[in-house]
Amino acid sequence: MSDNAPSYGIILSNRGPVLDYCTPSDLIDLGVYSEESGVFDTVWAGDAFLTNPRLDAIVLLSAVASRTSRVRIGPACMGSFTQRGALDLAYQWASLDQIAKGRSVMVACAGGGSGEAWINEGRNTGVDPADRRKLMWERIKLLRELWRGNEVDCSDFFHNFKGVSIEPKPIRNDYPIWAATNITRLATGSSTGALPEKTLERVGRICDGWMTHSVTPHTFYKAWEKILKSARGSNKREENLDNALVVNICINDDPSIALEEAGSFLAEYYNIQFSADRTRDWTAHGSPRDCAKALTEYKGSGVKHIALRIASRDQKGQFDRFLNDVVPLLN
Repeated sequence: MSDNAPSYGIILSNRGPVLDYCTPSDLIDLGVYSEESGVFDTVWAGDAFLTNPRLDAIVLLSAVASRTSRVRIGPACMGSFTQRGALDLAYQWASLDQIAKGRSVMVACAGGGSGEAWINEGRNTGVDPADRRKLMWERIKLLRELWRGNEVDCSDFFHNFKGVSIEPKPIRNDYPIWAATNITRLATGSSTGALPEKTLERVGRICDGWMTHSVTPHTFYKAWEKILKSARGSNKREENLDNALVVNICINDDPSIALEEAGSFLAEYYNIQFSADRTRDWTAHGSPRDCAKALTEYKGSGVKHIALRIASRDQKGQFDRFLNDVVPLLN
């Protein structure tokens, strides 16, 4: 295992303006504060479409990109990747990368879930929920071609274009596209779930990085090794592959209060009622020392980056407490 400690990023909680615990300006300011702190190297934003509505990730991240100069910019993850039009997405995200001066990364995601809301979203976007994963892999290939080539002909299962081109393109010709896939289901998964061998092989073969959540350090290490093995088999340099682990955080000197606060926040955020055990499974919670201990457990696991989601309606207060009370304990 590597001894390298992960870097840190912040996930802007763009559900906030809809759920009335922050404003769009608050989110943009938090992105700027993240860069100014010197602690974070990435500003992320969640993404969805009709289900779990929020401030649009592309618009929000473009605003953050225009006011920053160092931090990487990306979605955590692009849940509407299969719901948006392919050409619209390619054009809008390339424009974001231009604003960010080449600092962005795309994290593709199949998105979706169970329940009437997701069925209704598929009905209204014309994308069958059962097709989302297959569509994601096909669209990753298409975006690569659109962002590299002058004119693209495409005749696949979901996409059919002839002589199409996108301008402007991202600044980098080898623009990084990751995939976000999970070892466990969001609502009920545990952090030691079985490894999806075929999915991990595909990530290593066709993607430049991987994002996931809810895994123990040991499980992450095993999954990442499978991705690297696949990358080597595809003649890719494994040191060029990147990854990120999403971790929720809620700081309170009383761990039980922190866990309850995080559970309430996540239930509202996802419209899912998580059990206490499930919340604990993917949330660093408790005193600053408790949170630092939970985060530093991933040192040496292969995790290169931890994307922190503040699991509290008090976004700025928790942000400040992380910087002042947790960061000094991480080393």
